Amino acid sequence: MLNKYIYNYFLKYVCFLFGYSYIIFTDYIHININNKIYIDIDNEFNVSLYEEDILFNNYKTNLKPIAFYHPEYNNISFLKYFNCPFNKNKNAIHNIHKLVKSQVKLARRHQIYGFAIYYDPFHIKNIILLSTNAFLNYVNFPFFIVWKNDRVESKDINIIDFLISNISKFMQSENYIKINNRPILSISCPSYLINETNLVPLLRKKAKKIIGKIFLLYPFRGKLSGVNFIRGFDAIYDFSKIDLFDEITIRPNIIHYSGFIYKNLILNTINYNFTLFRTSYLNYNNYKDYKPEKFYLQNKIIIKSANLKYSNNNGIIFVDSWNDYYNGNYLEFDEKFGYSTINSFSKSILNLPYQSNNFSDNAEITIAVQVHVFYEEIFKNIINKINQIPFKYDLYISTTSEEKKLIIEKYLIDSHHNNYEIKIMENKGRDVYPFINQMKYYFKYYKYICHLHTKKSEHKKNLGSNWSNYLYKNLIGSKETISDIIFDFEKNKKLGFIFPEEYYEIKKGLKDFENSNLSLNSDNIEKMNFILDAIFHKYKVGEKLVFPVGNMFWAKTKAIYQIFKLKLKFPDELGQINTTIMHAIERIWLYLVKINGYYYKKIIKYY
Repeated sequence: MLNKYIYNYFLKYVCFLFGYSYIIFTDYIHININNKIYIDIDNEFNVSLYEEDILFNNYKTNLKPIAFYHPEYNNISFLKYFNCPFNKNKNAIHNIHKLVKSQVKLARRHQIYGFAIYYDPFHIKNIILLSTNAFLNYVNFPFFIVWKNDRVESKDINIIDFLISNISKFMQSENYIKINNRPILSISCPSYLINETNLVPLLRKKAKKIIGKIFLLYPFRGKLSGVNFIRGFDAIYDFSKIDLFDEITIRPNIIHYSGFIYKNLILNTINYNFTLFRTSYLNYNNYKDYKPEKFYLQNKIIIKSANLKYSNNNGIIFVDSWNDYYNGNYLEFDEKFGYSTINSFSKSILNLPYQSNNFSDNAEITIAVQVHVFYEEIFKNIINKINQIPFKYDLYISTTSEEKKLIIEKYLIDSHHNNYEIKIMENKGRDVYPFINQMKYYFKYYKYICHLHTKKSEHKKNLGSNWSNYLYKNLIGSKETISDIIFDFEKNKKLGFIFPEEYYEIKKGLKDFENSNLSLNSDNIEKMNFILDAIFHKYKVGEKLVFPVGNMFWAKTKAIYQIFKLKLKFPDELGQINTTIMHAIERIWLYLVKINGYYYKKIIKYY
């Protein structure tokens, strides 16, 4: 040990004399040079989210998407503030009617079946009356009424007579949406009618005399206790907003949209005898992770759920909403996204791909897939997914014993790889050492590289296989997913690294994921600085720590090539869960990407 001290101090002295940096990964000495450049990970790839209107007139769907519609937001000055496209004429009546016609025209083009119009006859405004009456007299489009009763005194039974007399004219319209030949009426705040004086039976009785039998819809907001209130209604629709997260310690402003995407599948665990209509929810003003592609994914999950479990829903799904500009819930055009949100909605309901991948015939696509197999029983799942790669690829596999190698070879009998290599290595450095060691001589022959491993995360047993399956599905889950990734690389020359967004259950509970990472990773950052110094001699980790949690990804080899040239010592496998050289390397990829002049991209194709 004394010799190591002397040796390390001698190296430090030599480095000082000649101006070099020499990094030693031991507990004895940390050599660092002052005046380093701090590198912040601010190079996330942001393509333009703006899209022009896409025409979907030639497509058909059996679904009946109904968008919630807020007539109060047809205020001309409000629309002008949000830059909504319509011709602004001086005549207010003409403006509103023309606006509603343009909204219906856009909705039809995008396969929207109808509108669920919020209406409060007790606090009527001219703008609401003009907009709602337009559906009676000026446009031919399906609709039904959502009674906006949040400001109504529920104790007064006279409100029912007044309500029925006001909405009967709408329910008698040929365009009014019916289920089982009964006009639909939704109540935005049903608990107001039920808590003290249950007016629901009275509502049905009064309506039957004037209109006939009605179909009552109940908005379910993710509260299990709310199920007790549903009696008296014919069906429910999930309307979770943020209520669902009341018991989850996560701040709305950093809610991972992938977590929000379908956390309300809690509804699938509830036993009830009601028809359930699924609802898609935007709120992209409040979720910094929102992107139209994620909205596309959310709708795909909702549609699949609706089709599989709720066959009695008449094909109806809801979307919140068409024009709730105040809360950021709108399908309509805006300056930031253009028509990309409503385009993505249409693609999802028509079962179209989010993007069309047209590869150049001259594209040179050389791919290496490296998989570290410690748990050989998981490899079968991985190889089945790898076989979906629609390009030629070479397969590199590392493992830790001859017995595992024999099992792996059996799984490779039907593999679609071009060439393959299985290398037996020491059990050290988790998946990082095998990846670097096996690819250090081969990486330069490939344009793209994919790194995977048989992940179990036994220190996070509550996650089971959900985390690893999430990573596999988002990287190699289908031919389309893989094509999207390679197409992104080919289309964007400076895109160098693609990995899945952090799994929701990993991120849940942290108020600020990135800063929490920074504070919890001080030991890792120290080792990361050593690595950066060894390669570049002038960089240090900055204030933001972003990395592929789980250490699986696709990359351009030119974006990370330096890591394969380093000679590093890795510890034997002792079940370490943090603060080792391999954990430092897992967190350093995006620093290499940025320093090499590339961008990174987080993706979510599946949840």
